[in-house]
Amino acid sequence: MPTPKQHAPVSIRSLSASAFALACFAAALSQIGGCRPSGQASGSPQAGKSDRDARGEQGIQGDGNDRGRQDDGGGGTPGSAAGRAARGGDIVFDSLPPESKPRLPPGLRDFQQIFADVAEKAIPAVVSIYSERNIALPENASRYDDFLDNGPFQYFFGQPNAKQPPPRPHKETGLGSGVIISPSGYILTNNHVIEGADLIKVQLYDEVEYVATIVGTDKPSDMAVIKIKAKNPRLPTLPLGNSEKLRIGEWVLAVGNPYGLSHTVTTGIISAKGRKNTGINSYENFLQTDAAINPGNSGGALMNLSGELIGINTAIFSRSGGYQGIGFAIPIDMAKKITQDLIRDGEVTRGWLGVSIQPLDPEQAEDAKLGEHPDGKSLHGALVGGVVPGSPADKSGLKRGDIITKVGDLEIKDANDLLNRIALLVPNEWVEVWVLREGITLNFKVRIAKRDEKRLAGTGKGGEGGEDAANMGASPIVGVRVEGLSKGLRERFGLDKALTRGVVVTAVEAEGRGAAARIREGDVILEVNRVAIKDVEDFRAAMDQASKGNKILVLVNRKGNSFFLTL
Repeated sequence: MPTPKQHAPVSIRSLSASAFALACFAAALSQIGGCRPSGQASGSPQAGKSDRDARGEQGIQGDGNDRGRQDDGGGGTPGSAAGRAARGGDIVFDSLPPESKPRLPPGLRDFQQIFADVAEKAIPAVVSIYSERNIALPENASRYDDFLDNGPFQYFFGQPNAKQPPPRPHKETGLGSGVIISPSGYILTNNHVIEGADLIKVQLYDEVEYVATIVGTDKPSDMAVIKIKAKNPRLPTLPLGNSEKLRIGEWVLAVGNPYGLSHTVTTGIISAKGRKNTGINSYENFLQTDAAINPGNSGGALMNLSGELIGINTAIFSRSGGYQGIGFAIPIDMAKKITQDLIRDGEVTRGWLGVSIQPLDPEQAEDAKLGEHPDGKSLHGALVGGVVPGSPADKSGLKRGDIITKVGDLEIKDANDLLNRIALLVPNEWVEVWVLREGITLNFKVRIAKRDEKRLAGTGKGGEGGEDAANMGASPIVGVRVEGLSKGLRERFGLDKALTRGVVVTAVEAEGRGAAARIREGDVILEVNRVAIKDVEDFRAAMDQASKGNKILVLVNRKGNSFFLTL
């Protein structure tokens, strides 16, 4: 067994006479026992015990043989150090001399400083956001209060026309983070951080608080811009980076307000890019990171080592409610246009093509005889499931069954990629759209129209049919999003292999009718009001008809069991 390393004895400096007297006085008041000079025998066993206790309180532990040791006055042995500690003293801790300190390699030392430098610049530009929302209790809550206040007799047999007390409101609070993007006080954050808030407070790094006003919000992307009127006319800001050029594995820093712990900095890497179909937002192209992100980090900064803002931290994947190594951030390239629109117009203007799209399943493409890529490349793009009459796509000649592979200069990887690409286009802009039709590559010039989010949401059709969320039939009536059956969804939810028709629920709004009826993610909707549902288009049509009535009867398959739910 290796011998423990020997350290130099702890040296102790004696207290002055006045300090020693003061220590004795304090000990007497505390009834610890008497103080005595070194070498004086204890007057009683109790006094000796207190003396040892005093040594313990000073952090010096004896080995039980202190009485038999001689004080050599030099402080050269542990015994003499402990002896002087017994009569009081300051502890002088040893430190390594400069020549003995381990030296970091220059490259590692510089690398270490990069994190500190980025954090130092980022922290002042990140704010803590606290929101308040006034909530009125439901009517039955006031009836319960009346029961308690007036007793059961008055409650059940009271005056029939007696006026019930009004609901008692309470405040619901929330917390989040934000990033100062303009010296004049514009702050970028998540929509869910301030949604529905009656009061928004922003705390800066110097702990000064300001009341913020909402400039604009965009629920589909979960982005929002707020503004404060700060005393400082030149608030610190962060330079915006380029999230498209990020590489998987790059180091990043997350700065925010987790659990109210303001200006917390964590580190990690970019774990993945282009994460989609998470059910978090309608428009998704998330950066994934393992930098620790927790509740309260939403709206905070994700920084690269160049000190640039490359993402807005938005959500986490967690089974516990806390950090589990998977966090999502909105890429700054997507946030730039949204921010500009919100500041200029108070709302986001998006392009609209007018097609119903869905993921491209190679097996499905083969079965439908859609053709192969003429260059022999792997088939990629978005499959057009339908074209809205009179839409830009219809006017330009796009047809059902086309595979959109390119828009402008950008390759289209999948349906979600097309959704995001079209949304970023400016209305009335002409753009070239490349499609694959039965193995032949064609291109069309399309004049993009303006997407009317409210109108499309109100019809439940999406116009893009599914540009609403890549083969997602978003139904504001029920508060669910659905996708067509696919191999990926079968594996994700463990769906019954015998299912050959229906749509899969991929997201449920917390306050929608679907949630109230206990529809869950992974449920397969087979019928709506006794009408069989084959795919997303059938679902949209059925929901459009159902909106004209009051109740909606749906047949749901969950883990092989089918049953009806009333919405």
